[in-house]
Amino acid sequence: MKNVTFLAVLLGAATGAHAQSVMSISAARAAGPGATVTVRGTVTNGPELGAVRYVQDREAGLAAFSSSALGFSALIPGDSVELRGTLKNYNGLLEMDPVTSVRKLAAGRRVVPVEVLAANMMQVYSEAYEGRLVKIKSNMAVTTPSGVAIMTFNGNTNYLLNGQRGATVRISNSSAGELGIVGKPAPSSDFDLMGVMGQFAPSGSGGYQLLPRLYSDMLLGGGLPNVLGEPIPTDMSRDGFTVTFATQNAGDTKVEYGRTSELGTVVMNATPTTRHSVVLTNLQPGTVYYVKVSSTNAVGTSATAAVPMITDTKKRSSTRGGRNAQAEKDE
Repeated sequence: MKNVTFLAVLLGAATGAHAQSVMSISAARAAGPGATVTVRGTVTNGPELGAVRYVQDREAGLAAFSSSALGFSALIPGDSVELRGTLKNYNGLLEMDPVTSVRKLAAGRRVVPVEVLAANMMQVYSEAYEGRLVKIKSNMAVTTPSGVAIMTFNGNTNYLLNGQRGATVRISNSSAGELGIVGKPAPSSDFDLMGVMGQFAPSGSGGYQLLPRLYSDMLLGGGLPNVLGEPIPTDMSRDGFTVTFATQNAGDTKVEYGRTSELGTVVMNATPTTRHSVVLTNLQPGTVYYVKVSSTNAVGTSATAAVPMITDTKKRSSTRGGRNAQAEKDE
């Protein structure tokens, strides 16, 4: 009896250890709804898709959802994580819910999307790619479900890629703000589109949706920042001005300037944006400065040639002894 009891304890411990072991996401998906699994992978989205996070390894992807698991809501793209939880079927989407354990292993990991040309895009609208990051290349338009071209994106709305039936693009209401998609213009010429492949099908089949995360997932002009026009000086004064410029896609901000075309001074801002602004100070009045701007993102760098800008020559009005003094004449 003691031997039997001891054997049972050993078997129970082994079973528990096995249940705790990490499996591939493909194996977890094969286990199906109701299975409790532990997986490791890289997170591919943040709060721009709401409370859900998608995680993938080299072979497969998986949705995960939690409103309470410690550390879950803080996960962002590039986080390497170990997640444990129970799988369920949510309107056709296989997801881990509830998530019972979140362990962040690293940050800044890069996920290479599956790439396909627009002509072959329907192959990624399938179960094999659910939960994975994909890029559809050489698209021409985003339309309403009836095939009408759109001007700007609305949140919590379904569109069609290239007007093709079944090629649903779902814009999340959470993808807002400067870097978000809601309210941004829809591309109307050659562009690549990246997103996570999701699914919403109450019947359990079909209903695959490409889920772009941020506006930068719409890779216009090859995805480079692409500076639009020349930089413009604003807020002119005797000792400085503000350099503003726009880019087609988000990137960092770099302004080089100097009193000759050799430039020499650099100001940078690493925050990705499409609306760039840098204040230059401690300049000489009535002096020409040459200014060159550039922006860099993961795809590459876009820059302009150096253009001349001149500081003001006037002294502005000031208050002295509680009285407004008349502005001084031009020097």
